[in-house]
Amino acid sequence: MRALSVVLAALLALAVAAQADEAKGESGGGKIDKSKLVGTWKLVKTDAKEGPPKGATVRLEFTKDGKVNLTTSFEDKKLNLTGPYSVEGDQLTTTIKGPNDKQNAGTSMIKELTAKRLVTTTKKGDAVETTEFEK
Repeated sequence: MRALSVVLAALLALAVAAQADEAKGESGGGKIDKSKLVGTWKLVKTDAKEGPPKGATVRLEFTKDGKVNLTTSFEDKKLNLTGPYSVEGDQLTTTIKGPNDKQNAGTSMIKELTAKRLVTTTKKGDAVETTEFEK
């Protein structure tokens, strides 16, 4: 059960990211083609300090109707979480309901979005964490 808790904490940190650093007001402000986001993305790598443990599989599915489904498996445990998402400019905002019905909302910047690759960045204090996904 402890392993599942660690995975959940790491995934929520990744999927929802941390709230963007509003004080600095930094944003790329670029326009993102939202249609390219729709589909299932597999986590390839992250430099987030609270990333998933080695061996965990993380998938995000973005649907046309504005829902995100987070699926993770680690050892013999599987976890499915869901919630709404939105894209405004280059900002991706998600709200995922955790297993305790707690809403976890966050915003990250879409650094790169192609048909096969998604790269997001999230400011955490003075650091910037980068997470990469592939279809």
